Amino acid sequence: MRKLWPLLLLLAACGTQDPTGVGVEPLRLTSTSLPPAYLGESYSHAFSAEGGVRPYTFALEGKLPQGLTFQGGRLAGVPREKGQFPLTLTVEDGAKNSRVGRLTLNVSDPPPPRLTLVAPPAQVEGPFLLLGRVEVREASGFQLELRLPDLAPDLQTLRPASPVHLLDYDATTGLLRLDMAFARPVKDQEAFRLLLNPLKPLTPRLTPRLVLYDKEGKPLGQALPRGKPFAELLALAQAWGKEGKDLKGDLDGDGRVGETDLKALAAGYFPKVESSPNPTPPAGSEEGP
Repeated sequence: MRKLWPLLLLLAACGTQDPTGVGVEPLRLTSTSLPPAYLGESYSHAFSAEGGVRPYTFALEGKLPQGLTFQGGRLAGVPREKGQFPLTLTVEDGAKNSRVGRLTLNVSDPPPPRLTLVAPPAQVEGPFLLLGRVEVREASGFQLELRLPDLAPDLQTLRPASPVHLLDYDATTGLLRLDMAFARPVKDQEAFRLLLNPLKPLTPRLTPRLVLYDKEGKPLGQALPRGKPFAELLALAQAWGKEGKDLKGDLDGDGRVGETDLKALAAGYFPKVESSPNPTPPAGSEEGP
């Protein structure tokens, strides 16, 4: 047993951190870049380091955008000004070793939400699902117009993420119109799925005419022509299933917001589509083959 003691002492010494920094990994910053910040949106980023001797102490020099503060190795707040902000980050370890890194914080307007349509990328001969997803940023709803040349939608297969939607399809022009509002803004979520039947072998080429509404209910672009404001559809979504007096969205006055109110809104909502043997694509869109 006595012969083992020197070996055990040696192994114990190998596992002990040397406070002088000898025999440990060199100190380095692992925060080499900053995620972008968006005007008016909450921001938080914690700086980090590796190696050296813990604990670490961080210092940050440079002008920060209004609304952001640095404390305890974390940059946080709600930025109130846009621009590029050069910063110098210093980390010091318990052995007084230090490392310096130069970073740039970019503050810009928030990117808009996006409705991504997902369809087969190759030629199809049989029915396929068209998926719509709200991505990037929160949206309270959308208006969609989609020409479907050589495609027949099976309207009974529509699976919407919200019960508050209105659908119209004109077989003569091949124009599908779908407006949808959400009770609460959604992000990175499937909005709908619909089965499409090709009338001949084809590769789906779908270019929508689209207006999204941000989380405050404001249109990101010119609203599509409708017989009634989209705001009425949004009011229905926000009060859906509620009961009481003077409810916004209670169109039939029965003290409850539900299907009968949606049907009342649907009357005259979609303007008549002008019939044409060669329908003109909506402005800003291109039809596929």
